[in-house]
Amino acid sequence: MITTFVLVIMLFIEILNISTQGNWHRGLSRSPRLQTIVAALLGLIPGCFGGFAVVSMYSHGILHSGALLAAMITSIGDESFVMLVQMPEKTLMILAILFALALPAGFAARKLFPRISPAAVHPEHLVLHQHEQPGHIRLKDLPGRWKKHLLHPSFARALLAAGLVGFIILLAMGGFEHGHDMPHEMAAGPSTGLHLPLEERWFNYVFLVLALAVLMTVLTVSEHFLEHHLWEHVIRKHFLKIFLWTLAALALVHMLEYRMDALNWINRNPYVLLLLAVAVGLIPESGPHLIFVGLFLGGHIPFCILLANALVQDGHSSLPLFAEDKKAFVVVKGIKMSLALLLGGLGLLL
Repeated sequence: MITTFVLVIMLFIEILNISTQGNWHRGLSRSPRLQTIVAALLGLIPGCFGGFAVVSMYSHGILHSGALLAAMITSIGDESFVMLVQMPEKTLMILAILFALALPAGFAARKLFPRISPAAVHPEHLVLHQHEQPGHIRLKDLPGRWKKHLLHPSFARALLAAGLVGFIILLAMGGFEHGHDMPHEMAAGPSTGLHLPLEERWFNYVFLVLALAVLMTVLTVSEHFLEHHLWEHVIRKHFLKIFLWTLAALALVHMLEYRMDALNWINRNPYVLLLLAVAVGLIPESGPHLIFVGLFLGGHIPFCILLANALVQDGHSSLPLFAEDKKAFVVVKGIKMSLALLLGGLGLLL
């Protein structure tokens, strides 16, 4: 269930990103404050595209160091896909907190670190995560394509379309709702004292609309777009990894629930667990952080530890930063680690 929902989000984000590329940095150079706000918003985009775009623009002098820090604070990486599926209310709360932290941190960093270090300029990487130029999705050309692609589909198109149709049918029939075999507390996660007016049924309606949009795109876009973006990038590069890490995290939490000594150790050592959450957050990779998502959903760790892990980690977004500018990577991770330890420690004390 989780993997299927994540697939729909990833496909939709990929379609949206490619269809709007090339317009991110226009007008930003004239307003440093706007740079910080836009970078923080880009970091909120699930997955790696927003973070990659910000790192690329920073490396080419389009964005200042404060904007870079703001984007790295709000970016969660591929974990955000799974978190939105498993606990949308808590995920929106985390993203709102991260955005509220990112803005003042970004404004301050612009004053303290006008330019962390001179970054190498590589014009061919101006927009990372971009495989085509804008304009490959032309809305006026789409209506005439679906019949041809439906009658003579490629393997990738047929598999994606069949999976999406099955997902839409199950979703419309209520097949993905938790009510029958999963306690509401486990599905929604432990209470944090703040609740948003979100219900699972409305969340499923959103996914239904996204799935229909993705299905129409799969039936109409060119073979090149489908093969290189939806199939090669989302399915082959990201999807299996998300599935395996989600499976591993759920299996680990399941085993911990039958090891009372392990759960007792977690309950007795929250500060050690906070340090571990921050340390794992330093890994510039998507996947390992899902362990803390699972522990939180099971009610085994407090919200502040999950928040600390989300603050430090940024998925793959910092990988190109490490490759282009190692000093900036260390400074950004150091600032985020300090903020996470401070917030997590205060949360445990309160």
